Amino acid sequence: MAEAAKRRYGEGAVYGSLAYDFDYPEIYGGEEYAQPRTAPAKPKTQEKTRTAARTRHAVHTKQSIAPTAILGVLVAAFLMISGITAQVQLLAVSSQSVELQTRLEELKVRQAKLRIGYESAFNLAEIEEYATETLGMQKPNANQIAYIDTSSPDKAVVVDDGNGDNFVDRVSDFLTGLGAYF
Repeated sequence: MAEAAKRRYGEGAVYGSLAYDFDYPEIYGGEEYAQPRTAPAKPKTQEKTRTAARTRHAVHTKQSIAPTAILGVLVAAFLMISGITAQVQLLAVSSQSVELQTRLEELKVRQAKLRIGYESAFNLAEIEEYATETLGMQKPNANQIAYIDTSSPDKAVVVDDGNGDNFVDRVSDFLTGLGAYF
């Protein structure tokens, strides 16, 4: 026991585990730790086994597809088909847009060429030279200029010839006027 007094539990480093070492009971202070404890004995009971014969019934499961699953598949198919159709339409519109863009570029080039031709055709110096030399035209003198007075108001007189227009004449005048347009 003198050795136990010198050695104290928990002093120093621990190598291994901190489990009780039953080979040295003096370390822990008594004989109660000297022998390992055993569990108390349980009273024996008789086991009763019951055997019962059960018959197993064969279970036939009826497999079916839920209506909502069918509806979901149909909706998904419709969405896929409409998506593909939309992609086809988009492709057609984009190819048509490309064609129209190239045509627009061609027309812009043609417009530039026509504008150059138009501006070269209407050179005022050339027109004046053509008018004076080829056509024999001259610039007007001061005595050749005449002014018209339009300060008086316009008026019109409707002359009635005295003959009453009948329905047939009116229709024929209407049809004649209509024919003039065509």
